[in-house]
Amino acid sequence: MSQWTLCDLRRTLSVALSALALLAPATASAQRLRRASDAVHTGSSDRDRRRHEPSGDSPRSPSSSSSGGGGSRWLRPRYFLPYPYAWGYQGYATPQADFQRSPRSVAVVASLDGGIALSSIARGGVALRVLGAGLEFELRYTAYAEPSHEGTLWVGLGRYRGGVALADSAEARVRIFGGLLHWIDDAGSQFGGEAGIGLDVFPDDPWVLSFDLSGGVVGRAALVSLRGTVGYMVGPVEFQLGWQHESVIPTVSGDGVDLSGPLAGVRLWR
Repeated sequence: MSQWTLCDLRRTLSVALSALALLAPATASAQRLRRASDAVHTGSSDRDRRRHEPSGDSPRSPSSSSSGGGGSRWLRPRYFLPYPYAWGYQGYATPQADFQRSPRSVAVVASLDGGIALSSIARGGVALRVLGAGLEFELRYTAYAEPSHEGTLWVGLGRYRGGVALADSAEARVRIFGGLLHWIDDAGSQFGGEAGIGLDVFPDDPWVLSFDLSGGVVGRAALVSLRGTVGYMVGPVEFQLGWQHESVIPTVSGDGVDLSGPLAGVRLWR
């Protein structure tokens, strides 16, 4: 993706999130993003603790039978439909022997979603996921915006994940993953790591159920995440409704900060 495209996408997300944030007035429970940032940078979410200020020193249907060959399950090639339930098939992945048309050994899933966290925080996210035979890679960024007396507070959370499929059939794909976390706010950047488990289920045309659960550490805080969606396929496009939960837990003092709420989005399967 070109630099121009990245800047344009960032500008579009910023405008959309600012508009959502302004729709929700600041409340007594506001400043959650500030507390979450304090937890990541200092290990404490105490609201009376001196806020860390930015400085120059801040770190910035098909049959499940084998296609033959008797090889290892991890080495056996898997193939994908152009999108779930394409051509009247039930499911998504399939052995080559069950394919009557051109096979695809790699699939790409792109998504865009948005929502409100706890009535006062706007949230938007983009993701790109590449699926292969038993392996996959995912890049996901989520941006949060909260109105305050100081102006709009911004936090970005990036995830770079690599995963291994424990089960990969037409009806479901179960994976474990690990990767890098990237926290961005006005005080700079913090990095960390996470691990978790994910699940995509294709119960019946046109439905798709997706879940993932992860835990990790970023900066001086622990992070627990849970996401679940129900999707409806229209050709290669999936329309989603669901819930996303993020808990930022300080390791020194103070209470955890929850950034949870409903989401709506779209996914493109290619």
